[in-house]
Amino acid sequence: MPLSGWLLLSAVLPLPAATALSGDTHAMLLALTVLLLLVIVLSLYNRKLLHNNKAADSEQQVLKNLLDQSAEFIAVLDSNLKPTYLNPAFSSVIPAQQYPLAVFKDEESDVLLLSEIARQPDWQGEAWLQLTQNERRMPIALTMTHHQDSGSYLLTGRDISSCKRKQTEQDADYIYDTDTGLFTPLLLNQFIQTAIHSTTARQPQFAIFLIKYNQVLSYMAAAPQGKVPDVIRSLSAQLKQYSSKGAVVARYNTDTLAILIPAHLCSTQIEVNLNRLAQKILLAADQAAQEFKQSALQSYIGISIYPLDGATPAMLLSSASTAICNAARLGRSNMQFANSRYQLKAPEYLTLEAELLKAQDNDEFDVYYQPRLSIGSNRVVGYEALLRWHNPKRGILAPQYFLNIADDTGQVVALDKLVFRKCCQQLNHWQQTGISRGRISMNISTLSFRQQDFVSTLQQQLEESQLTAELFELELHEDIFLQPDSTINTTLQQLITLGFHLTLDNFGQGVSSLSVLREYPLHSLKIAQSFIRDMEHNEQQRNITASLIRLASYLQIDVIATGIENEMQAYLLHVMGCDILQGHLFSKALPASEVPALLARENRLLRKEVS
Repeated sequence: MPLSGWLLLSAVLPLPAATALSGDTHAMLLALTVLLLLVIVLSLYNRKLLHNNKAADSEQQVLKNLLDQSAEFIAVLDSNLKPTYLNPAFSSVIPAQQYPLAVFKDEESDVLLLSEIARQPDWQGEAWLQLTQNERRMPIALTMTHHQDSGSYLLTGRDISSCKRKQTEQDADYIYDTDTGLFTPLLLNQFIQTAIHSTTARQPQFAIFLIKYNQVLSYMAAAPQGKVPDVIRSLSAQLKQYSSKGAVVARYNTDTLAILIPAHLCSTQIEVNLNRLAQKILLAADQAAQEFKQSALQSYIGISIYPLDGATPAMLLSSASTAICNAARLGRSNMQFANSRYQLKAPEYLTLEAELLKAQDNDEFDVYYQPRLSIGSNRVVGYEALLRWHNPKRGILAPQYFLNIADDTGQVVALDKLVFRKCCQQLNHWQQTGISRGRISMNISTLSFRQQDFVSTLQQQLEESQLTAELFELELHEDIFLQPDSTINTTLQQLITLGFHLTLDNFGQGVSSLSVLREYPLHSLKIAQSFIRDMEHNEQQRNITASLIRLASYLQIDVIATGIENEMQAYLLHVMGCDILQGHLFSKALPASEVPALLARENRLLRKEVS
């Protein structure tokens, strides 16, 4: 019974005694009746109160059982975020007496989350719970509610590890094809759409390859559970190497793979580079078929190019599919562009490339020598070494017909070494026969110059030939200096120390020739032929050429003019102060065997002048 009931009873109890003392029987009976009624009321009230307390205890026990048996994490935190209650599910996964609770923003973050979200009245989202000091973190769906009256916080959470795992698996299925590990067709379409939006005026096109094996569908129909052939898996693994260069490799459909070649790989000689890539893929596809003893499988490639073959992903893929059909009509292991314009250009280039690869092994290269004359002395003062390719099918080819291919394939480095070796051999012979004249000049490609062993290779060849570097002139194109590099000056100084004469080739043709002359130690420059051509008819060209020659004289740099075709050009250059001339007016490039006859004619002319 509550305290108020006992107080009331204690106040009423003296009444019967008081009435008894007064001798009033009626009053005493009334007092006893009131007392009895009060006792009855208080007893009933006490019984009800006991019942309510029992019900409340029962409800609390039920609530406690629910909290204890709940699989969710439940905690009550005080105003300082210190746990005052943790249900068993929560306390079982974290260290005892953990404070503050190790709840983080993400799996890797060191920032505790609760102190940040406590400023908000209600918060829910994803968080990461540190299970123990050194073990993994568990992803949880967290809800935190602030009770203003008590200042405490109710925190509830549930483990979402399995949900995230399933989501990851679903994402993987969306992103990657389960059979090949390549991107899915859906993602391929998105990549193509992105490529379309990413094209620019400088890089306006990209390409789509579709690679298809025939008979794959019939193979899968006969295989248990429609298993994908191992040959498809093998080719898929090989194609992944192109991803490192920015290409997107995907599975287009059951028997077809796809490659998106990005714009930066389609900026130059697109038909040649794509054709070359297609041939490599066809070779890999055939090798995979042979490896798994499925030689009956034939591979075909169709190539479409944006925007020529389509403006949308669907159109580009459709064009490439049509090209596959055209390739299949041509026979085993073939490729086709969707547009015949590219189909016609590439084969000639690739044929010449294949011939070039064999040319050095077949000793098809020779060095010709074009003499340089001093106008002042009217004598030969040196030669420029010019490579010639004795192609068995095409005859003698000058460098302009094959040097671009050599640059593309990297063969130019080997060709530069070959030219220098042959020049050393020829100079040795001329010294032995007494007809050596001045320096031999040779062009050095940008790729050769940037090789780490460039200087040491030249030095080794000189030592083997027992020659000095003073006998050679290296012509360096402006491209070598376009990309600032701390090694350029080092290489130039090493060459100068050895004794090489360094010349800037095609001076005036580029945009930074003047800065090159100022920044780098060069001995001479060779005026670009574009200034010499038709200079006798163009006053502006004459003025520019004269200015270049005067500039070189101020810098104490020698000047060489090439491409001299007539006497007027030679006369004008002589008047301008250029003494070293080279061109067909004096002699074309000659094989080494004809140089003695040239020098003999020069001697006869000189003797005639003297007499």
